[in-house]
Amino acid sequence: MLSGFERHQLSDEHCLYSSLLPDELRFSEPAFEELWNLHPDEYHEIEMHGRVVKTPRWQQAYGVDYYYTGRVNKALPVPPLLQPLLDWSRKEVATELNGILLNWYDGSKGHYIGKHRDSIKNMIMGSPIVTISFGEERTFRLRPWRQPSFKDFPARDGTVFVMPYDTNLAWTHEVPTRANQQGSRISVTIRAFVS
Repeated sequence: MLSGFERHQLSDEHCLYSSLLPDELRFSEPAFEELWNLHPDEYHEIEMHGRVVKTPRWQQAYGVDYYYTGRVNKALPVPPLLQPLLDWSRKEVATELNGILLNWYDGSKGHYIGKHRDSIKNMIMGSPIVTISFGEERTFRLRPWRQPSFKDFPARDGTVFVMPYDTNLAWTHEVPTRANQQGSRISVTIRAFVS
Protein backbone atom coordinates (compact mmCIF):
# COMPACT_ATOMS: atom_id res chain seq x y z
CA MET A 1 0.00 0.00 0.00
CA LEU A 2 1.33 3.42 -0.95
CA SER A 3 1.32 5.95 1.86
CA GLY A 4 -0.78 9.03 1.10
CA PHE A 5 -2.31 7.57 -2.06
CA GLU A 6 -5.98 6.69 -2.62
CA ARG A 7 -6.58 3.16 -3.86
CA HIS A 8 -9.13 2.74 -6.67
CA GLN A 9 -10.31 -0.85 -7.05
CA LEU A 10 -10.74 -1.57 -10.78
CA SER A 11 -11.58 -5.26 -10.38
CA ASP A 12 -11.10 -8.02 -7.83
CA GLU A 13 -7.44 -8.27 -8.82
CA HIS A 14 -6.42 -4.86 -10.13
CA CYS A 15 -6.25 -1.31 -8.84
CA LEU A 16 -4.94 2.18 -9.54
CA TYR A 17 -3.55 4.64 -7.00
CA SER A 18 -3.88 8.41 -7.11
CA SER A 19 -2.67 11.38 -5.13
CA LEU A 20 -1.64 15.02 -5.54
CA LEU A 21 1.93 16.15 -5.98
CA PRO A 22 3.24 18.14 -2.99
CA ASP A 23 2.85 21.89 -3.49
CA GLU A 24 6.60 22.46 -3.58
CA LEU A 25 6.89 20.19 -6.63
CA ARG A 26 4.05 21.78 -8.62
CA PHE A 27 5.12 23.92 -11.57
CA SER A 28 4.67 27.67 -11.60
CA GLU A 29 3.42 29.16 -14.85
CA PRO A 30 6.98 30.08 -15.98
CA ALA A 31 8.27 26.59 -15.09
CA PHE A 32 5.39 24.98 -17.01
CA GLU A 33 6.23 27.16 -20.03
CA GLU A 34 9.89 26.17 -19.74
CA LEU A 35 8.91 22.49 -19.73
CA TRP A 36 6.43 23.03 -22.56
CA ASN A 37 9.15 24.58 -24.70
CA LEU A 38 11.24 21.41 -24.40
CA HIS A 39 8.91 19.51 -26.72
CA PRO A 40 10.52 18.25 -29.93
CA ASP A 41 9.82 19.99 -33.23
CA GLU A 42 8.75 16.72 -34.85
CA TYR A 43 6.32 14.01 -33.79
CA HIS A 44 7.78 10.64 -32.79
CA GLU A 45 7.14 7.80 -35.24
CA ILE A 46 5.74 4.44 -34.13
CA GLU A 47 4.64 1.24 -35.86
CA MET A 48 0.92 0.47 -35.84
CA HIS A 49 -0.71 -2.38 -37.76
CA GLY A 50 2.41 -2.84 -39.87
CA ARG A 51 2.91 0.79 -40.89
CA VAL A 52 4.82 3.75 -39.55
CA VAL A 53 2.69 6.62 -38.22
CA LYS A 54 3.37 9.83 -36.31
CA THR A 55 2.11 10.09 -32.72
CA PRO A 56 -0.74 12.61 -32.21
CA ARG A 57 1.35 14.44 -29.55
CA TRP A 58 5.01 15.21 -28.91
CA GLN A 59 7.15 12.75 -26.95
CA GLN A 60 10.66 12.55 -25.53
CA ALA A 61 12.41 10.05 -23.26
CA TYR A 62 14.87 11.15 -20.58
CA GLY A 63 17.36 9.13 -18.57
CA VAL A 64 16.78 5.72 -20.21
CA ASP A 65 15.81 4.80 -23.79
CA TYR A 66 12.20 3.65 -24.11
CA TYR A 67 11.35 0.82 -26.54
CA TYR A 68 7.74 0.56 -27.71
CA THR A 69 5.64 -0.12 -30.82
CA GLY A 70 8.63 -1.36 -32.78
CA ARG A 71 10.67 1.81 -32.23
CA VAL A 72 12.99 3.36 -29.69
CA ASN A 73 12.69 6.80 -28.15
CA LYS A 74 16.33 7.74 -27.56
CA ALA A 75 16.76 9.31 -24.15
CA LEU A 76 18.22 12.71 -23.44
CA PRO A 77 19.78 13.56 -20.05
CA VAL A 78 17.19 14.30 -17.34
CA PRO A 79 16.69 18.10 -17.26
CA PRO A 80 17.06 19.88 -13.89
CA LEU A 81 13.34 20.76 -14.00
CA LEU A 82 12.40 17.04 -13.93
CA GLN A 83 15.00 15.73 -11.47
CA PRO A 84 12.93 16.63 -8.35
CA LEU A 85 9.97 14.65 -9.75
CA LEU A 86 12.18 11.62 -10.33
CA ASP A 87 13.70 11.94 -6.85
CA TRP A 88 10.25 12.24 -5.23
CA SER A 89 8.91 9.23 -7.16
CA ARG A 90 11.88 7.12 -6.08
CA LYS A 91 11.34 8.12 -2.46
CA GLU A 92 7.55 7.77 -2.33
CA VAL A 93 6.81 4.98 -4.83
CA ALA A 94 9.78 2.80 -5.88
CA THR A 95 13.54 3.29 -5.56
CA GLU A 96 14.25 1.55 -8.90
CA LEU A 97 12.47 4.19 -11.03
CA ASN A 98 14.95 5.62 -13.53
CA GLY A 99 13.36 6.49 -16.89
CA ILE A 100 11.08 9.40 -17.80
CA LEU A 101 8.85 9.82 -20.85
CA LEU A 102 7.19 13.16 -21.49
CA ASN A 103 4.05 13.57 -23.60
CA TRP A 104 3.02 17.09 -24.60
CA TYR A 105 -0.67 17.53 -25.49
CA ASP A 106 -1.85 20.63 -27.36
CA GLY A 107 -5.65 20.61 -27.15
CA SER A 108 -5.94 23.08 -30.03
CA LYS A 109 -4.24 20.47 -32.25
CA GLY A 110 -6.48 17.63 -31.02
CA HIS A 111 -3.61 15.76 -29.35
CA TYR A 112 -4.46 12.53 -27.53
CA ILE A 113 -3.20 9.03 -26.79
CA GLY A 114 -5.33 6.05 -27.76
CA LYS A 115 -5.97 2.98 -25.65
CA HIS A 116 -2.83 0.96 -25.08
CA ARG A 117 -0.81 -0.97 -22.55
CA ASP A 118 2.68 0.32 -21.82
CA SER A 119 5.53 -1.67 -23.31
CA ILE A 120 7.29 -3.79 -20.70
CA LYS A 121 10.42 -4.28 -22.83
CA ASN A 122 13.44 -3.78 -20.53
CA MET A 123 11.14 -2.82 -17.63
CA ILE A 124 11.91 -4.29 -14.23
CA MET A 125 9.27 -6.95 -13.67
CA GLY A 126 6.77 -5.95 -11.00
CA SER A 127 7.74 -2.27 -11.01
CA PRO A 128 4.95 0.34 -10.97
CA ILE A 129 4.38 3.11 -13.51
CA VAL A 130 4.05 6.67 -12.20
CA THR A 131 2.26 9.35 -14.25
CA ILE A 132 2.18 13.00 -13.17
CA SER A 133 -0.14 15.42 -14.95
CA PHE A 134 0.46 19.15 -15.44
CA GLY A 135 -1.66 21.81 -17.13
CA GLU A 136 -5.19 21.46 -18.46
CA GLU A 137 -7.37 18.78 -16.91
CA ARG A 138 -7.90 15.75 -19.12
CA THR A 139 -9.51 12.33 -18.66
CA PHE A 140 -7.37 9.31 -17.79
CA ARG A 141 -9.45 6.33 -18.98
CA LEU A 142 -8.82 2.69 -18.12
CA ARG A 143 -10.42 -0.29 -19.85
CA PRO A 144 -10.13 -3.98 -19.01
CA TRP A 145 -8.18 -5.65 -21.85
CA ARG A 146 -10.51 -6.44 -24.78
CA GLN A 147 -13.62 -5.44 -22.81
CA PRO A 148 -16.05 -2.60 -23.67
CA SER A 149 -16.40 -1.11 -20.19
CA PHE A 150 -14.19 1.69 -18.85
CA LYS A 151 -13.43 3.78 -15.76
CA ASP A 152 -12.55 7.47 -15.94
CA PHE A 153 -10.33 9.45 -13.59
CA PRO A 154 -9.73 13.21 -13.77
CA ALA A 155 -6.10 14.05 -14.55
CA ARG A 156 -5.89 17.53 -13.02
CA ASP A 157 -2.82 19.71 -12.65
CA GLY A 158 -0.60 17.98 -10.09
CA THR A 159 -2.43 14.63 -10.15
CA VAL A 160 -0.23 11.57 -9.65
CA PHE A 161 -1.35 8.12 -10.80
CA VAL A 162 0.51 4.95 -9.86
CA MET A 163 -0.34 1.93 -11.97
CA PRO A 164 0.84 -1.43 -10.63
CA TYR A 165 2.71 -3.64 -13.10
CA ASP A 166 -0.10 -6.22 -13.25
CA THR A 167 -2.75 -3.54 -13.85
CA ASN A 168 -0.82 -2.37 -16.92
CA LEU A 169 -0.87 -5.95 -18.26
CA ALA A 170 -4.61 -6.39 -17.73
CA TRP A 171 -5.98 -2.89 -18.45
CA THR A 172 -5.44 -0.39 -21.25
CA HIS A 173 -5.25 3.32 -20.58
CA GLU A 174 -5.80 6.37 -22.77
CA VAL A 175 -6.25 10.14 -22.79
CA PRO A 176 -9.08 10.91 -25.24
CA THR A 177 -9.50 14.26 -26.96
CA ARG A 178 -12.53 16.50 -26.46
CA ALA A 179 -13.52 19.57 -28.46
CA ASN A 180 -13.81 21.75 -25.35
CA GLN A 181 -10.25 20.96 -24.23
CA GLN A 182 -8.08 23.43 -26.11
CA GLY A 183 -5.32 24.01 -23.56
CA SER A 184 -1.89 22.50 -22.92
CA ARG A 185 -1.11 19.42 -20.85
CA ILE A 186 2.15 17.64 -20.08
CA SER A 187 2.30 14.13 -18.68
CA VAL A 188 5.48 12.95 -16.98
CA THR A 189 5.60 9.15 -16.88
CA ILE A 190 8.29 7.49 -14.80
CA ARG A 191 9.21 3.82 -15.14
CA ALA A 192 11.90 1.41 -13.91
CA PHE A 193 14.15 -0.13 -16.55
CA VAL A 194 16.97 -2.64 -16.37
CA SER A 195 20.13 -0.57 -16.74
